[in-house]
Amino acid sequence: MDDLYLFVLTVRHGGISAAAKAYSLQRSKVSRRLQELEKALGSQLLIRTTRHIELTENGRLLYEQVNQPLTMANQAVNLLENRQKELQGVLRIAVPAALITSSMFAKLIDKYTVCFPNVLLEIQHCQESIDLKRDNIDLQLLPNTLKIVNEDYVQQTLLPFPCCLVASPDYIATHGAPKDLANLMDHRILVSRYNSTALADGLMIRLCSDDLRLIHHMAKSAHGIALLPTILVREAVTAGELVNVLSGERFPEIKLTLIYPSREYLPEKTRAMIQLLRETFTNDSVAL
Repeated sequence: MDDLYLFVLTVRHGGISAAAKAYSLQRSKVSRRLQELEKALGSQLLIRTTRHIELTENGRLLYEQVNQPLTMANQAVNLLENRQKELQGVLRIAVPAALITSSMFAKLIDKYTVCFPNVLLEIQHCQESIDLKRDNIDLQLLPNTLKIVNEDYVQQTLLPFPCCLVASPDYIATHGAPKDLANLMDHRILVSRYNSTALADGLMIRLCSDDLRLIHHMAKSAHGIALLPTILVREAVTAGELVNVLSGERFPEIKLTLIYPSREYLPEKTRAMIQLLRETFTNDSVAL
């Protein structure tokens, strides 16, 4: 195909030297490849003179047949190359509900849209791992506790979120504060699906939700003791709306995993989002 295209370029420019100069190639290389093309086809295509070239009958027939298709193919290749480099088009991201409602994610999206105004963001609410290629999704963020459907996809762990138990002062005043983990059996527990296995079996689970904001609200409304990321409850604890419960205990962290199909052939718009996600979710001074 490359040799056919060189043949077309040579005819268009009216000579081997002109074609080689136009495309920064050595004249001897172009001449040799045209000879190899003639040998492969078993037919002379060009009559070479000192100043110009002439097409043989077979050369004219070949040029008429391949000129337009090769031009269109070359234009298609150039279009794809430019599309990969340009910061425009659609970028599709799948994220869980807990992240969609977080101020951290909202600030990230705001920054991306300001920096890259020509990119259309499509953000989907997704709680499970999906096949990104089949579903035409560029990136996915998931808690690391969930199994990835395609282990060949790139997986990068981002910011880990330490978790803690909290309850409202009203709940503690009514039900008392547990003295140890065993006392949790006497309390109503609010958890997310991502950290529900961090506590012992047999607890009275009052609410299990993918939405961390809902769990946060239920805890402040005195519906039970909640297991939540520390950074999510920091302001409420400082304001006295929530109090730490069993603060001496350590619970498993929730970690975010960034997933994308491959490191190769990444469009610049995708690469820019990956970089922004890394910068945002590896700085533990930020809050949800």
